[in-house]
Amino acid sequence: MSISKEVSLKVTLEWLKKYIDFDYSADELAHHLTMLGLEVDSINQIDYQFDNVIIGQIESIEKHQHKPQLSICHVQVGSQRVSLVCGAPNVIPGMKVPVALTGAKLPHDITISAANIHGYKSQGMICSEAELGLSSQNDVIMELPENAPIGQDLKRYLGSGETVIEIDVTPNRPDCLGVFGIAREIAALIDSKIARPEIHLKESASLKIEDCIQVDIQNPESCPRYTARYIQGVKIGPSPRWLIQKLQAVGIRSINNVVDITNFVMMETGQPLHAFDYDLLQDQKIIVKHATEGEKFVTLDDKEHTLTSERLLICDGKKAIALAGVMGGVNSEISSESRNILLESALFNPTNIRRTSKALDLSTDSSKRFERGVDPEGMVYALNRAAELVCELAGGELAKGYIDSYPVQIPTRKIALSIDRTNHVLGTSLDKATIEKLLNRLEFITTAKDNDRFDVDVPTFRVDIEREIDLIEEISRLYGFDKIDSRIYSQLPLTLQQDPGEKFRQLVRDFIVRLGYNEITTLSLIAEAHAKKFTIYRPVKLKNPISEEMGTLRTSIVPGALQIIKWNKNRKIKSQNLFEVGNIFYFNSKQNDAHREVTKIALLKTGSVRSNNWIESSRETTFFDIKGDALSLLRQLNLNHFKMRAATVEFLDREQSVEILISENIVGYLGALSNKIQTEFDIEDTVYVAEFDLNALYQNYNWEKISQPVSKFPAVIRDIAVVVDQKLTTEKVEDVIWRAAGSYLQKLILFDVYRGKQIAADKKSFAFTLTFQSDQKTLTEQEVESNIQNILHALKTKLNAHLRA
Repeated sequence: MSISKEVSLKVTLEWLKKYIDFDYSADELAHHLTMLGLEVDSINQIDYQFDNVIIGQIESIEKHQHKPQLSICHVQVGSQRVSLVCGAPNVIPGMKVPVALTGAKLPHDITISAANIHGYKSQGMICSEAELGLSSQNDVIMELPENAPIGQDLKRYLGSGETVIEIDVTPNRPDCLGVFGIAREIAALIDSKIARPEIHLKESASLKIEDCIQVDIQNPESCPRYTARYIQGVKIGPSPRWLIQKLQAVGIRSINNVVDITNFVMMETGQPLHAFDYDLLQDQKIIVKHATEGEKFVTLDDKEHTLTSERLLICDGKKAIALAGVMGGVNSEISSESRNILLESALFNPTNIRRTSKALDLSTDSSKRFERGVDPEGMVYALNRAAELVCELAGGELAKGYIDSYPVQIPTRKIALSIDRTNHVLGTSLDKATIEKLLNRLEFITTAKDNDRFDVDVPTFRVDIEREIDLIEEISRLYGFDKIDSRIYSQLPLTLQQDPGEKFRQLVRDFIVRLGYNEITTLSLIAEAHAKKFTIYRPVKLKNPISEEMGTLRTSIVPGALQIIKWNKNRKIKSQNLFEVGNIFYFNSKQNDAHREVTKIALLKTGSVRSNNWIESSRETTFFDIKGDALSLLRQLNLNHFKMRAATVEFLDREQSVEILISENIVGYLGALSNKIQTEFDIEDTVYVAEFDLNALYQNYNWEKISQPVSKFPAVIRDIAVVVDQKLTTEKVEDVIWRAAGSYLQKLILFDVYRGKQIAADKKSFAFTLTFQSDQKTLTEQEVESNIQNILHALKTKLNAHLRA
């Protein structure tokens, strides 16, 4: 299952500069990133939408006489002291706050004026971040740092707003779904290194992680690695201004300090994290396992989902607590009452997460990253980074050590790279040192094997690099496509030798088109009921079909083609000659789970052979029309030594169907569809079909063409009519004639079949034209007559046939 959609990532210029020092403006950076393959979609400047808001300090607080939930704050604002009514619960003396005095402008065209609030005159207001348009946090007053200068304009103090760059990250670059990833690209561009924040953890001396939590991965194929840390005694509350500002800029709503930290670290590193309320976990266990069929689970968005056994869950000792890699559960979420938390940093199978997200129609920032692949060696750093920030912003005691369950080791990749091939593909003349430096700047480790070859160790965060050509692409994009001289071309061959199988397929197509057929292309997915009716084998069903009508791979081309015939007939298109070349699918047997994929070619014919005109009248298509077309195809391919016998195909009319054999192997069939099938597809006119195994025809095809001169001696033509048993087929009679005639017989044509008077009821008459000719001499009457007698004798002795009087 492939991923086709790009993911939009928002980063800020200021955030990037915390990890890599560069001088590019936003527009310049956008250009360079686009040239590296990271297309910049937009650049937006977040400006402050307020004026004349001043930094003040609360000196004292008294309760409102009539409304005890309100406070009267006496605030020093520069040279003046004002009294303001405030209802926020977090105001305390000494706190520095933003003050909007009379005349100040706030977002949404609000102008502040003095107001009488329950009998007390307020000369302005103390502002929350939401009121200033800085975030959605509206339940508490914005708290400014202690060093904020009293009386200074807030806009001047905060400086310029964030510059947000929105990047369309292609599905093959999950390493760029975090600020670190974009910073790495910039570092490679300017030949520098990113400065990741150093982590300094203060772990408890007495509290150990193994005493707090146990992890059991029961499905390691879906969860190769799981890491966790435990922190007790945290205080859940609002996040600091800098954290809210960063998340708000990239489109993430602030929840609380702990949840905000997990989102911040995800946006920073690209590794999704999750925080559980430890006190809501039973038995102090984490169990990673697949759901039971039909299990119910309620996610954080309060929606209940019915799960299949493919869905991966994070469970405690009794219940599911998270939908792995997608979303947590309401039964373990962090709330204002949480005091002890468990941080999770894990690696999940991308295919499993992608299928879960699609099946449940639940796409999240986490699932978008997991389904594309995360760095298996970046998990612990992200876990420790989050733990450090939680201890810094929410307090708490960090347990010593961390859980690292890693049952399925992810191997590192080593790829051989040829210098000559690199230049051959790119049309460049880069030397070994230049190529090595370009790769090193992208954090690939190179080991020289000889003058032409490197062994390249791929960093674990580059999950998209699998082949030599991937390395060549990395070299080209960092070197710069604009530096590759347009006058120098790669020496790749302009023409490739055509595959013989494809050449044969086109040969067959061309001839069928000359027979008057139109090529169609139908879906490979059909309804299971239709698939079963057109095969004796077990069909291949999809596990997660789009619909029941498209839930099974086709076992024949015919059902899809019949839908087209029906569609056309409903639009008054009666006469149709259609063909398709395509694959069919089925299991070899009921016991064998290995499926087969076979290329077939199908011809379908229905309606009139020709329309009425002044020369001749129209007539309906018959069995002999489809037979003529099918045999013309075989003869055009020089496959003349075929046989036909009555078919036993269930969906064909028993009286009008035959199987075609070459070397005693069935290569196809032709005939009229049964009335039952035509009724089921609601088609009134008889439909005639022929279907061949294209590979079987190809195996019997001879590419060598041998020319033979036309004989200069005259041909001798004789007609004979023989009476045979009613049940005998033409093929058996013709086979006996060919075997008895000798080398002089060049052509045998059946021109009449007669049943009626002068012939017994259980008999019929076949009339043939025989053409005798030699390329060495003129045949005598005696030689031809001898051949005729040999033929009649063979027919008499082998088939009890006699010459018709």
